[in-house]
Amino acid sequence: MESLCTNTLTLEKIYRLAVDNAMAFVSYRLPGQKESVTMLQWKQAPARFTSINALESLSGFVFAPFDFDSGTPARIIQPDLIITGDSYQEPDNKSSNHPDLLSAEYIYTDTENYITTRNEFMAQVDQVKKLITRKTIEKVVLSRIHREEKPTGFTTGDFFNALELAYPDAFVFALYIPDSGLWFGASPEPLLIVDNGLVSTVSLAGTRKLSPEGADLPWGEKELNEQQIVTDYIQKLLNDFCVKKIDRNGPFTCRAGKVEHLKTKFTFPKSELCAGTSDFLLRLHPTPSVCGLPREISLQVIKNTEMHRREYYTGFLGPVIKNGSLDLYVNLRSMKAQANQLEYYLGAGITMGSDPEKEWEETQNKMNTLKSIVESLKS
Repeated sequence: MESLCTNTLTLEKIYRLAVDNAMAFVSYRLPGQKESVTMLQWKQAPARFTSINALESLSGFVFAPFDFDSGTPARIIQPDLIITGDSYQEPDNKSSNHPDLLSAEYIYTDTENYITTRNEFMAQVDQVKKLITRKTIEKVVLSRIHREEKPTGFTTGDFFNALELAYPDAFVFALYIPDSGLWFGASPEPLLIVDNGLVSTVSLAGTRKLSPEGADLPWGEKELNEQQIVTDYIQKLLNDFCVKKIDRNGPFTCRAGKVEHLKTKFTFPKSELCAGTSDFLLRLHPTPSVCGLPREISLQVIKNTEMHRREYYTGFLGPVIKNGSLDLYVNLRSMKAQANQLEYYLGAGITMGSDPEKEWEETQNKMNTLKSIVESLKS
């Protein structure tokens, strides 16, 4: 415990130094791992990229938005220093001149995001259900933001450390890019993992409050249908990419803080893809678990309905290595820290069986997965 506390204090000093001097950083810990990794970049601002196809030949940490056409830039931290436990490494960033990367200068905006009220959110749910009734769409994921005052004494180091302890099976992170803000998250959803010749992805949809009766409690029809929509979409996508040797496991119940989800995992050899993993990722993101189905129509409904900017919420993030290895996760259970406020980004999948009141409650339950940690750190 002493070494853990010492490391937390050291990282907190690094975080403060980085913020005070406009240096980008990310600390992350992969699911099931004991040590976190911290990357810092100061020689230049993290580059922007416009093409997912660039990722297979880059090394660094990717931070991508929900919608690449929204004006929120996709960024990659190409570190000048990497800290893992007690070891320090200064990598050679030869890929910083990659043709698909755009050099960036920090561009600061000060526009406050819109906070959707309870009544507005429930009206949006009803509006989407009418579209579903007309057979226009099967599912749309609606999101909102909750904003509250940041507690006195809140620190990046303490919060990130608490996330690590509370969510050993999630992808946890703290990320700061001066003109994009300070973001935290504990994501239960891998988007795309490529390692040792294997590729894996999941369908994660259907949410309920953690039950004292355990994971064997039967799921409702609405949640089962929502999960099946995402599973069918990924299966069809794999068929389109000629993937046949698939190890499919699920759906099963997985816990994520104070809520639990239905999850189906797909694993297959990378050699099975009839195109590169970047092409597959381009078709995969955003999945119906964060957007809807059909994707293009759902994306337009989201743009016409939501009054806030999602920015990086429901985008993807994670480390990439130019040998083709990826650990990309969906940016869920996401929180953005402002100077004096915290913003929780929350979403719910809307289907024919949705009840507006219950969808609001679902977003509240998801918020509590992070808010309970914030509350535990209050002095």
